[in-house]
Parts: sequence; C-alpha cells; structure tokens
Amino acid sequence: MKNIFTLFLVITLISCEDNSTLQSVLESNDVEKIKLKRKEIATSQQDFFNKLQIIDNKLDELNTNPQLPIVEVLKINSVEFDHYIQVQGSVKSDELINIFPEFSGIIKNIYVKSGDIVKKGQRLIKIDDGGLKEQLSQLEIGFELTKTTFERQKRLWDQNIGSEIKFLESKTMYESQKQGIKQLKKQIKKTLIEAPFSGTIDNVLAKKGEVVYPGRSNLMMLLNLDNLYIESNVPEKYIASIKSGNKALVHFPLLDKTISTTVRQSGNYINPINRTFKIELKIEKNNLNIKPNLNSKVNINDYSNKEALLINQNFISIDSNNKEYVYKTYNKNNKTYVSKTTIVTGKNDGVNVEVLSGLKPGDKIVSEGIRKLVDNAQVQIIN
Repeated sequence: MKNIFTLFLVITLISCEDNSTLQSVLESNDVEKIKLKRKEIATSQQDFFNKLQIIDNKLDELNTNPQLPIVEVLKINSVEFDHYIQVQGSVKSDELINIFPEFSGIIKNIYVKSGDIVKKGQRLIKIDDGGLKEQLSQLEIGFELTKTTFERQKRLWDQNIGSEIKFLESKTMYESQKQGIKQLKKQIKKTLIEAPFSGTIDNVLAKKGEVVYPGRSNLMMLLNLDNLYIESNVPEKYIASIKSGNKALVHFPLLDKTISTTVRQSGNYINPINRTFKIELKIEKNNLNIKPNLNSKVNINDYSNKEALLINQNFISIDSNNKEYVYKTYNKNNKTYVSKTTIVTGKNDGVNVEVLSGLKPGDKIVSEGIRKLVDNAQVQIIN
C-alpha cells in the first residue's frame, strides 16, 4: 500500500512540472541542460521518498495494532545430553557346553532331566565300565604282593645286602603296577559323568541303555544362567568413543524389557570382513527370564555433555549455501525483531540436536511461525 502511495506522489510531482519549461529544455537539444534538469527532478524525487520514510516510521510508532508476523519463542538453556548409538546384540554365556562322554559303553543310569539345577561335581550319567572294576580289583591284589616284595628288597639293599638286579626288578614291577592301577582308575572315573560347573540342565538327549562314543554322542547341555553377557559388533568408526565402562541400555524385544548396564570389554581387533569390533556388556542377576542367544537392541552411550544446548530439529532451516540457521529474537526501541543466525550443530537424539556454536544460554529463538520470517523483521510474540 505504501509503494502505491509513493508511486502516486512521484507521478503527481512530475505532472506538476512546468511543462513549458521542461519542453523548452528538451527542445534546446542541449545535453548539459537536459542532464541538469534530470538531476533536479531526481533530487526532488529522493526528497519525497525520505519524507515518506519518516512519515511511515512515525505511523508505525503510533499504530497500536500493527500487522506483524506472529511467532512463538523458546528460551535456550543448558541441559545434560547423552548420545547413544544402536547396534544388535545377542545373549552369550562362557558357561554353556554340550556334554560328550570320554568313555564308550552302555548308559546305565541318567540322574538328571531337563530343567534340573545342578552343582559342580554332581553326577549326571553313569556308563557301564565293561568290567574295569574287576580288573582293578585283581590288579590291586597283585599290587599288594609286589609292593611287599619291593619294600623288602629295598630294606636289604639299603643294608648292602642282596642283588642289585633283584632290587631293580622289584622296583620296576612296583612302579609299573602302580602306574597301571592309576591309569585304570582314570578310565573308571570317566564312566561317571559329573557337572563341570554349577548350572541348569537342558536338552537331555541321552537314553538309558544306548551305546555312546567319545566325541560323537551328545548327551545333554549344561548352562549357567547366572553368568550371562551381551555380545555386539560395533562399526569401526566408533573405536575411539566406545570403551570399557561406557553406560548402555539393552532392550529385549521379545520380553519387552530394558536393562541398564555398562560395557565390560571393548575389543581391539577389527574384523576385516565386516569392519566391526566386538564388545561385551554385563548382565546382572535378574528375573527377566533372559536366555542365551536371545536377540537384543543395544544403545551405547558414545558422547555426553553436561551443559549442552539442545533445540528441536524442526526449528532449524537451511539456506542456499547449505548452512543451518535459526531466527533469534532481539529488542530495539521496545520492539521485538528477529535475526537470521547461522549455527553449527553436532549430534542428535532423533528429535533434538546439539548446537555447538551460534547460540548461548539465555538466547530466545523462534519455535513457531518460522516460514513467514525474514532477517531483521519485526514480530509479535505469543506464548
């Protein structure tokens, strides 16, 4: 409306010129006179524009209900910010084994079933020894005589009595039978399978009466549910930011449960195939029914700032130079204006982003009505 009014005044000004004077200057064909006349008219036109601007400013001051862009603003304050990355994880256990026999034979007894909780050293399966105990009994009987003979020969030899050959023969026989008994006892011990550690029996495959063979017959599984941990593969770009002690949140989708934990170990080897390194996270004792190989989503804290400036990503615009900016408010002559402020951002949590430079605590930025604004525009704030 102001521009139309200005144009009208300019036209009026030109129309009011002394046409005869202007006409006479044009007809003179004197270049210098024509230039001078043009400068005179231009100067008058600029003077009108200056006066109009003064009038407009005064009208703005007197206008109690200006048609200004309406915006909402947000005050920026320092907050604690924790950034997380998400990777896939799987529950593991160092104490999870399939039990195989070390002795071939027929299963005589199975002392446990799936789900039983056992202690270290508790018997699990008994395999028929195939007569080894009878052999041991006979060896032990013969060994007693060999032992007596050796001890007698040794006493004589210590007194320089008797033949050295007989002493050595009795000693060799004694040591040989002693070693034989020891080896036979080891074989017999292998017929009784005991729990190598405390845990829970699972997946019992063995059946009473069947023949089993070392390294071939899988009898059952034993696992310790009190010694579980999470294993994850992390992209190599996080090798410097993820270390032992970093806090983490582990979510189990199938259980719809989340636990807080820490990284207990961060690997130093990068897999050349998938460019990742392994980490392990603690799982404290719980009642969540967590099982080995259960999948999980692991959120690991890779960056923290106790005094971060966070703003919603929707408050940020990008200019033609691909630079991010926000509209920051400022006051002048008891009026509120906005300035286009270029910022540098860092990490985000999916909703908010950290501002590294361009803003400071206490600044107010436009949160609603951004699309209507231009740099240094006067605005009306509603909150």
